[in-house]
Amino acid sequence: MGAIDLIKHHVPIMDALDRYAGANFSKAKTNRSRFNIHCPYHADRNPSFTVYTDTNTFRCWSGCNDGKPGDVIDIVRLSYNLDTKEAIQTLMNDYGLKNPNSEQMREWQKKRAEQQELLAISKALDNKVNENIEALRRLETYLKKQLTAIKTIEDMERIGELYHSLQQIEYWLDCLIDPNPITQFGAVKEAEQFLKQWT
Repeated sequence: MGAIDLIKHHVPIMDALDRYAGANFSKAKTNRSRFNIHCPYHADRNPSFTVYTDTNTFRCWSGCNDGKPGDVIDIVRLSYNLDTKEAIQTLMNDYGLKNPNSEQMREWQKKRAEQQELLAISKALDNKVNENIEALRRLETYLKKQLTAIKTIEDMERIGELYHSLQQIEYWLDCLIDPNPITQFGAVKEAEQFLKQWT
C-alpha cells in the first residue's frame, strides 16, 4: 500500500476536517454516511459542503477544490495553502505514517478491507431501497386507482381495507428515504414481505 492510499484509508475525513479545517460536528451527524456542513473554505451562508463518511471524501458544491470531490489530502492542502506533496508529508508526520511496521500495515489493510466491505453493503442497501421505493410507488398508484372505483357500500366493504394498505405504504416510503440505514433496512424487510402478497 502506497503512502497516498495509506493516508486516504487511515485518516478519517471527520478527523481531518476537525484537525485542519476547524470544522465542528454535532454528534448526531457522525453516524451518517453523508451530510452537509458550512464550507470551511469560503463564506457559506447555506451548508454547501457535503461530507461522505462512507467514501472518506467531500465536495463543495460552490466550487472549492476546483469544483471536484476531495479527500483528506485536499483538506490539508486547502486549509494550509500547501501543494499536494507538502499536504501528504504533513499527514504522514501528524499521523505517524512515515515508517509503519508490519503490524501497523496489517491493521491499516484490515481497516481498508472493512471500509470496502461497508461501502459494498451500503451500495447493496441503496439498491434494495430504490427497488422497494419503485415497487411501493407502483402498488400505491394501483391501489389509488382501485379506490376511485368505490361507488357503493358493497364496493367499500370489498376493497375498503386498501385505505390501510395505502397508509402503510406511505409509512414505508418515509422510512426508505430516512438517512438512518437501520431504519431503511427495517423498512426494506417489512416492505418486501408486504409486496410478496401483491405479486
